[in-house]
Amino acid sequence: MKLKNTKDWHQDPKLEKLLYLAQRLDELFFDYTLDTYKPPALNSVHLCREAIELIEDIEGELIDKNNLTHVLEELEWSLSSDIVAKVILEAPFQKFILKGDAVKLSEIKVRLEVLERVLNPLNYIEVCQILLKIEIENGSKNKIDSILRTYTSSLINHGVSKQHLYEKTQEFFFYGKELTKVEDLDEYFYLVSPTLHHFEIYFVVSELINDVKESISTFDLNIIDELPEAVLPLAKKEGFILKENEVWVEVLDIEAFDRHTARMKAEEKLDMVRDLFLLFSHKNRIEWRGDSIITQCCDETPILIRKPKNSMEKCFDLRSNEAATRLNRMIRSLNLEGTNFTKFHRAVDLHALGSTNDLPENQLLNIWIALETLVPSHVNGGGKVVKIINGIMPILLKNYLKRLVERLTADLVRWNRTKIGKILRKIPESKGKSLYLKVLELLTVDTHKGLLSELYSELGNFYLLKNRIFEMTELFKKPENLVKKIELHEKKVGWQIRRIYRTRNLIVHSGRSLEYIDTLIENAHDYLDQTMNTIIDYSCGMLDVYTLEQAFDMAKIEYEVYMSEIKKLSKIDGSNFDRLVQ
Repeated sequence: MKLKNTKDWHQDPKLEKLLYLAQRLDELFFDYTLDTYKPPALNSVHLCREAIELIEDIEGELIDKNNLTHVLEELEWSLSSDIVAKVILEAPFQKFILKGDAVKLSEIKVRLEVLERVLNPLNYIEVCQILLKIEIENGSKNKIDSILRTYTSSLINHGVSKQHLYEKTQEFFFYGKELTKVEDLDEYFYLVSPTLHHFEIYFVVSELINDVKESISTFDLNIIDELPEAVLPLAKKEGFILKENEVWVEVLDIEAFDRHTARMKAEEKLDMVRDLFLLFSHKNRIEWRGDSIITQCCDETPILIRKPKNSMEKCFDLRSNEAATRLNRMIRSLNLEGTNFTKFHRAVDLHALGSTNDLPENQLLNIWIALETLVPSHVNGGGKVVKIINGIMPILLKNYLKRLVERLTADLVRWNRTKIGKILRKIPESKGKSLYLKVLELLTVDTHKGLLSELYSELGNFYLLKNRIFEMTELFKKPENLVKKIELHEKKVGWQIRRIYRTRNLIVHSGRSLEYIDTLIENAHDYLDQTMNTIIDYSCGMLDVYTLEQAFDMAKIEYEVYMSEIKKLSKIDGSNFDRLVQ
């Protein structure tokens, strides 16, 4: 989260909610946003589609029928809080979800198909836009946030790339024309709408592709001697010219909603040619540059597009010196022995393979195998997915509140290190406390209300951060709020882990992939990182564990004690707030 004050309209208090919307969109589409604040992997519309496809896979004996229960449970939860769906649906949402052992799969499927037709993805997006304008005029920031989450999820799952959405958000709200009224949003809605365009993409490829020149037309690829005249000036300006042993390859008439999606589709064709060539020539590889030039049917200006970030890169990283310190400590102190060290080392290898492999399906498979390798077989539960959930859930849940406070602290420091430092220094006896504990004390202790008001005043028109601080203050007012928050997070993570496992099975057993696989990779990678970091902490720290079984048992015990202590609290004050983020 970063404050971007570049336009005059940002200073207009009458446009407060419009600026809040802009700041929230900026956060939603930013690659390194905490998963809690990202668009959900699926909203009600696409959960409905997932359930229909799942029934088809059950009928085709690709997936076990028990998976449907969890998807329908998530769909029901999503519909219960979906403002947009409630406006569209004329009947109670419960009418569309048939449950029970006596109900046939075919009946459940037909009712879900009716629900999908009623919601209709394009109509759903349009209703989102209407409701957003209403809420900006006379509504609340919480409702704006709720609608934005499902709106952005709809756009991404419908096929508009997140990178395109981020770029258009920056251009329109922070570097474009001055906005004066809510109706100006219509232009933004048009810019990010799922409208199909035709694209032509130009790559620089190793001349090895000439050896399969006769075959590549099957993939709509064409080797050309020169770039079109309209593209040449940009190519010369950007240094996008051929070197020795390189050729131009054009990919014509790619249909997509935006340039980034078009480039991805074009590169998939090159991927296929490269992989097929490797079947017959294992030592020689067709390669191409990460940059490409793209033209769009309704825009005469060609654009140079760089290779997008790998989904595995969209995570929190330590600075190089901090990473080196942790690595040195791990090598010096890691106590895992025998097969436990071998398993941990294998998980490290799989993590590295996922980070260096550009194919999303391979990334997801490597992460899942790493989790399977780490979680001991003795963990209570039936199948693999249940063991994974039982094994890593205590780690993810105990870390959750701390991660929320740490991210808020990081956002405050990014906003203005000097101002937040000055306010926190006014807290009595704060010397020696970590920064995130000082922030939590500011939020939870009643005697600091004056300092909290001072912070709100200093934040000015940073409405998103103001609202986030208010939400966190309300969250930490009562222990029961925290219990509900953690329990909801447990449900969401459980649903997501099962979705990751189902996707893994589809890749392995049917060769299929899913449109939202990048979101699954980001989440799975985060789960793996948290698990491995916890194992390292237990093995290198005071606990000195030397088996994976001990590490996971310790995590389970600590989480049970942690939740027990929260539930025992009658209130949160200066004597116990720090115990909430141990």
